[in-house]
Amino acid sequence: MRYGFCTDTATSTRGEVEYTLVRRIKDAGFDYAEFPLMMIDALSDEAFEQLLNELQAIRLDCDCACNYFPGRIKVVGPDANMDEIRAYLDHAMGRAKRMGVKKIVFGSCGSRNLPEGVSQEEGYRQLLEMIRTCVIPACRKYDIYVVIEPIRRQSANFVITLRDGMKVVNLADSPEIMLLADLMHMNCNEEDPEDLHAAFPSLCHVHLCELNRVLPEESYSAYLEDCLDILADGGYDGTISFESKDAVTPDGLEKALLLLKSKFSK
Repeated sequence: MRYGFCTDTATSTRGEVEYTLVRRIKDAGFDYAEFPLMMIDALSDEAFEQLLNELQAIRLDCDCACNYFPGRIKVVGPDANMDEIRAYLDHAMGRAKRMGVKKIVFGSCGSRNLPEGVSQEEGYRQLLEMIRTCVIPACRKYDIYVVIEPIRRQSANFVITLRDGMKVVNLADSPEIMLLADLMHMNCNEEDPEDLHAAFPSLCHVHLCELNRVLPEESYSAYLEDCLDILADGGYDGTISFESKDAVTPDGLEKALLLLKSKFSK
C-alpha cells in the first residue's frame, strides 16, 4: 500500500509548485506527492529541473500524477486534434517519466466533456479511438499507465460513475488503461459503495476526501467509512491519495495519514 497527497486542490498556486506544501507532505510521512500533469508540462525547463532536484533532495517519490489534460486540449468532439494530443502527451509524459511517475489520472472533464450535439454513444467511440491511437502508445513508450477517473455529474457530462469508468476500461481492453475510484465523486453521485466490489479487477488507484474537499483528520463520514471498509476488506493494496483542501490544524496531514493507515492495518 502506498499513501499520497495531491497538491492540486490544497494550494492556491495551481500553475506552479508550492514547495512549502511539498515539504509538509514529506514530513507528514506520505510515500509520494501527486502533482497535476498539466502543471508539470507547463513548467519552464528551469522550474522543472528545480522540482526534480527538490524531490531528490528530500527523497519524496511521485508514484502518480493527476489532471491528465488541460482544458484547452479537447479529446472528444470536433475540436479534438490528434496531432496536438500526441505532442502534449510526448512532452508531459516524458517529464512524468523522469519524475518516476507510474500512473496518471485521466479525469480532465474540461477536455472530455461532450460538446452539444455529440451523443454519449459517439462520445465513447471518439474517446476510445483517442485512447487507442494516442494514449496507449504514449503509455507504452514511457512505461506509464493511465487510470480512468469518473467525475461527479455536477462537474461532468461524460464518464460520470464508477460503472462508466469500468465501461471505458473494458472497451479499451488494454493493460495500460485501468480504473480510479474517487470516493468524493461517488458520494456526490450517491453511488452505492458496493459498486467498488465489481471494480476490483481494474482498480489500481483511489482518491479520497469528504464532501467540499474537506480533509478527514479526526474521523470519516458514514459514506467514506463504508467505502474504505470495502476496500480494506477486499484487500486493496494499490495507491491511495488524499485529494483535498489543506489541513485545518497544524498537524492535520499527519492525523489524516494515520487515520487512513489504521483502516488498512487491521
